[in-house]
Amino acid sequence: MQRAGHRALGDSRVTRAEALARTLESEIVSASLSPGERIGTKGDLRQRFGVAVATINEAVRLMEMRGLVVARPGPGGGVFVTSASARTSASQLILGFNWGQATLADCVEVRLALEPLICRHASRNHRRTDMQALTRILDDMEESIRNREAYFHVNWRFHRKLATLCHNVPLQSMYLLLCDFLESGLSDFEFDVIEPQRVDVHRRLLDAIDAGDERAIDAALHEHMEQSPLTAQSLSGGGTPATLERRSRPGSM
Repeated sequence: MQRAGHRALGDSRVTRAEALARTLESEIVSASLSPGERIGTKGDLRQRFGVAVATINEAVRLMEMRGLVVARPGPGGGVFVTSASARTSASQLILGFNWGQATLADCVEVRLALEPLICRHASRNHRRTDMQALTRILDDMEESIRNREAYFHVNWRFHRKLATLCHNVPLQSMYLLLCDFLESGLSDFEFDVIEPQRVDVHRRLLDAIDAGDERAIDAALHEHMEQSPLTAQSLSGGGTPATLERRSRPGSM
């Protein structure tokens, strides 16, 4: 693992610190690492990737600026993954958009518009190991069908992993920010029962991406949108084929 990481950093056209930051960011946003999870100490990362102390320090600084990690000193300390909401807050500041006026419906509309671009990039850039990782995520999705909260967590993992295959940095960054914004913003919503067909359409989408078939990608995305409760219309109160309601909480209306 150390050799593979070292070789990837050496092949990069950016600085080694930036390459390391991007490598770890890819692991984080594809949710192979969970919020609060300890990546390791700076010493662990230095040994894993075979880089200098200065490179590790700079990479961690870059990731902290992007809201991806927090570094804690002392015994039991190290580098820890932040939550989706923390990443969203940092990204909003970096991009400088007027997010105070943004709604969940706005973000869903933009995310759906970007989805075909993300999938086309994934179809051009994927490797066999990427397809294997995505297939394992879909297997997890199928196993979590009876647990709606777990299902949607895995669903975000799938789409984030697809985004890491996109080499267009602004596109990838915007898409991942929207995923973080929506995941944190939808935590108070209750979704209807998950049907097995939703996993099936994700498998058809993955097959189309693997084959590089743009027409099949478009068809799978259209079906995916038809089945999804996450539409701009549903979040703005216009109704949807699926039930989407806020969870009741003590003292709430």
